[in-house]
Amino acid sequence: MAVWRRTSDQPHIHGLRPLKPSPLWLWDNIARQFDTRLGLDGLTGIGGSILSDQSYFHRSDVIHLQLIQNDAFFSILSLPRLSRLKPIVWTIHDSWALTGMCLHSFECDKWLTGCRGRCPHPRGHSVFRHHIPAMHWRIKKKIYGHADLNLVVASKWTFERVKKSPLLNRFPCRLIPFGIDLQAFTPRSKQESRKRLGLAPEQKIIAFRGIKSGSDQYLYKGMRWLKEALDLIETQKPASLLILQDGSEFSSLEPKFRVYDRGWLDGENLVDALSAADLFVMPSIQEAFGLMAVEALACGTPVIVCDGTALPEIIQAPRGGLTVPAMNSEALAAAISRLLEEDDLRITMGQQGRKIAEEEYSFPLYVMRNLQFYQDAIARHKERMPG
Repeated sequence: MAVWRRTSDQPHIHGLRPLKPSPLWLWDNIARQFDTRLGLDGLTGIGGSILSDQSYFHRSDVIHLQLIQNDAFFSILSLPRLSRLKPIVWTIHDSWALTGMCLHSFECDKWLTGCRGRCPHPRGHSVFRHHIPAMHWRIKKKIYGHADLNLVVASKWTFERVKKSPLLNRFPCRLIPFGIDLQAFTPRSKQESRKRLGLAPEQKIIAFRGIKSGSDQYLYKGMRWLKEALDLIETQKPASLLILQDGSEFSSLEPKFRVYDRGWLDGENLVDALSAADLFVMPSIQEAFGLMAVEALACGTPVIVCDGTALPEIIQAPRGGLTVPAMNSEALAAAISRLLEEDDLRITMGQQGRKIAEEEYSFPLYVMRNLQFYQDAIARHKERMPG
């Protein structure tokens, strides 16, 4: 694994960032400042060039790219050269690769025709942010035209967008849903899980990931409509909210709900939280997969999601949960109330959700599917680059 900022001492994890002080380190810092101010969206990144000089790169059979757009460290300008040297597999996690700049395009379909005009959902704080996506779209078109890529997506929703994309539709694309450890994420006793987390043993518990307002995530994770929905619900019996990550926006719902703001949970605590909950709500209005929904299914907890995202297919609604129209607080409130009240339906969906996880989202299956695609990518590269 090659990463920009190496924090592990494990020998198989390699850091790409230049050491301080060095000419390359100085260049990277200067380039990043220009990148941010001008909205260059990582074009100045030197990670790809550094990667191609490493001995482990030359020993490799295939290069699998993941999130290369999270930081200005990897420039797409390096893709043509890298793809001539090695087979390149690239997992498309969001819409960035097929748009000018945005991670999520919402209602905008300018990515189909070049992102011309004023961008309604710009990224960053550059003074050019509303108009520079068109330039980035043209750059991507030119760069991709000289690259040879093998694409992976985790959902049919993303697959269909890739096939519509004028930028990416010429590349082979494989649907490979992400996998999780089904021995770790497995149904546990609700009472024991609640006891370990200090939760009310007899109340119905609604779990979700909370996002602080003011961020892009607050919008596309659907927090506004979830809060409105919870305001609308008339609880027949006391109920609790179990909030993961940030619950500050929901503290006002007390005493109507007992609010447990647990911060970010992982490992055993996350499995306990998902097992303790009666239902998990993921009201995203933009979502290319939804790993926490899969983790909830694996723990036997039904999930409520919104139309227009990858989530209905991920939970195989109505097998693993309910689907509601996006940005519809009334429909979301009705779905939450229904699962709180209908015990048999909730239990059946929880059992079916576990079966879905076993059928589609086991980690060994994920690995096998990737290995098969690697073989195809290697064979294709040998045909196209025989030298």
